Amino acid sequence: MIIPKKQMQKIAEEVGAMIHRNVNIMDEQGIIIASTDRKRIGTVHAGAEELLRKNLPEFIVEKEGHGVYSGVNLPLIIEDRVIGVVGITGPVGEVRVLGNVIKKMTEILILDRYRRSQKQALEELRRGFVLELLFGEDEGKLEVESEMLKIDIKRPKILTVLEIDAKPGESEERREMIENTVSKIRKEMEKMNNHISARVGERIISVFDEEQSENIVNVMSTVVKNVGQQDGCRLCCGIGGPGTERNGIRRSYREADQACTMAKVQKKDPVRVYNGADLPLLLMDIPYKKREAFVNGIFQNCDEHQKKEMIQCLKSYIENNGSISKVSEELFVHKNTLQYRLTKMKTLTGYDPRVLREAVPLVVAVLLEELAE
Repeated sequence: MIIPKKQMQKIAEEVGAMIHRNVNIMDEQGIIIASTDRKRIGTVHAGAEELLRKNLPEFIVEKEGHGVYSGVNLPLIIEDRVIGVVGITGPVGEVRVLGNVIKKMTEILILDRYRRSQKQALEELRRGFVLELLFGEDEGKLEVESEMLKIDIKRPKILTVLEIDAKPGESEERREMIENTVSKIRKEMEKMNNHISARVGERIISVFDEEQSENIVNVMSTVVKNVGQQDGCRLCCGIGGPGTERNGIRRSYREADQACTMAKVQKKDPVRVYNGADLPLLLMDIPYKKREAFVNGIFQNCDEHQKKEMIQCLKSYIENNGSISKVSEELFVHKNTLQYRLTKMKTLTGYDPRVLREAVPLVVAVLLEELAE
């Protein structure tokens, strides 16, 4: 059978409940594999066996006997192939009228579940390929999966990482929100050609051909925009550079991963392209303890309140390119008050943000603090 027996049983029960009759589904050998009368499962249905052997359009049983019940039996045809038989038990005059309707209904239900199982199998194949490509070491498995998916990893690829940035927790509401978001992302991604995507936890990893590089930012921005923001959930995307074969593609993934992390941390652009000259990305490679020690060293003479106030002031100062007017307006303070704060910053840290050379350590400290959040 083209779908599992458990699903066939559900179909038999669904159809049987609609017409209030016993319904049997037989496989290509005439064996009952699903039935509303469960004790018949696993037995041979003589009528179905004969219908299949003689290739009949229907087989009717009018007289009942030992283990034989009156009813009508019809072939189940999916994609021009007989995959089994559906039988409806009851007086022939009554059930024969229902015969073709029930046959068609059963075929539709089987085909729907068949396509769903095919889609699920394809998703599992894609996920297995992505995991093997990025984290595995089995060259034979990678080669087979590449051929099955018609992917040539010798051609340059660009990887993207799309992450669902949701509030931490294990609640049912959070899980539903994640699943709904993943479903929306998949629908958007299905609109695009020449790529392969796989879900890994709360991330969607996609592999694109390099030829699509000019469109990838627009494509991922569209996905982020169309899926939209939900309460406690936002989307962040990182895009890596081109890479060839396993090592190059893994590098592209690492770059996309770092760019995604920066989009998540800085909360500016939800889609970020990796750039080797990007200072925050460079700082990410510094071990956490060293980053923490640097920040603590800069603000060693400050209490937590002073540190928080200085970082807020510095962020605004950096964003507004040192404009006293714009910073004071943004922070809702008088220009003289802002100048006092900058002078106090120099006193407590030893660095004056108004002096280019001394501003650098303060800028680095603010970026490192963002990475730690």
